[in-house]
Amino acid sequence: MRPDQRWFPTNMTERAAAFNIFAKNFANIGLDLGFTQDEIDAVNADNAVVQFVARTIAATKAYTTAVVAFQHGVLLGDIDGTTHEFPTPPVITPPPITPTGIFERLELLVRRIRVMPRYTEASGALLGIIPRQARPIDHHEHEPKFKVAASSEPYTFDIKVTRLHFDGFDVDIRRADATEWEHGGIFARSPAQISIVPTVPGQAELLEVRVRMRLGNDAVGNYSGVKTVAVTP
Repeated sequence: MRPDQRWFPTNMTERAAAFNIFAKNFANIGLDLGFTQDEIDAVNADNAVVQFVARTIAATKAYTTAVVAFQHGVLLGDIDGTTHEFPTPPVITPPPITPTGIFERLELLVRRIRVMPRYTEASGALLGIIPRQARPIDHHEHEPKFKVAASSEPYTFDIKVTRLHFDGFDVDIRRADATEWEHGGIFARSPAQISIVPTVPGQAELLEVRVRMRLGNDAVGNYSGVKTVAVTP
């Protein structure tokens, strides 16, 4: 389970920082809010695991980068009488690992905090749990996001579009070596499946795909970027 992204970040580095702030401040005000020391200790134990995971990911990524640099140098470098030293691996010592579900426990705890009688907006700001207001979408500037993949059905592909609050989306296709786009259909739900009539029956066909969103009967916003998919007989 992921905590609500209106208050909790989406990448591991920022999540670890947010969790650390929450844990440290919860340790200071948790008793005043009505929670027990055991609950505070449980948050601190979870935080230790979160910080360990974040540090370990960063350290192992840096180590991998160093090993790749070693590989390039020792294998591809010119003969110059030098010897490369293999990078020293990071020392990894995990803390006591808490039970599965750290982020779910955090989300459930935050929901409890917000309904405690002594909870205030100042408490929420200190803990970093006040939801951010979603930025309104500019319909005229919106560029759709989508994924496309070949289907197991003949001359068919699947498309998954991030709809947000739009009513639907248009799909256009362009065949290999063609200059004009063909309308592939209007869809109210995602994912959708689109079939084409092949240019040459029995042969695979390469298609370019783009998307534009709809509000009511009108196409709005920008076209998406173009993605490619191959459909087969």
